[in-house]
Amino acid sequence: MIKKCEYCGIAGVVEQNKFECAKFKKAFTLGENILTDCNYFIEKIIEDGEPFTPQQHLLIKEQELGAKHMKGFI
Repeated sequence: MIKKCEYCGIAGVVEQNKFECAKFKKAFTLGENILTDCNYFIEKIIEDGEPFTPQQHLLIKEQELGAKHMKGFI
């Protein structure tokens, strides 16, 4: 999948064709990519037919990034 903000699980729909990044609190419109090469990009996770919320996606990604950071200290 293309790493665009509109496909990121952390981006939440504010209005029709308008999104906001839960991490950086940046608003953007459909087709606009506010960040390039974002470390927080996460594909949307769907469980039981319902997508996780942007906050749930953010928690998962922060835990994943934290785990990678801690590997060097073991």
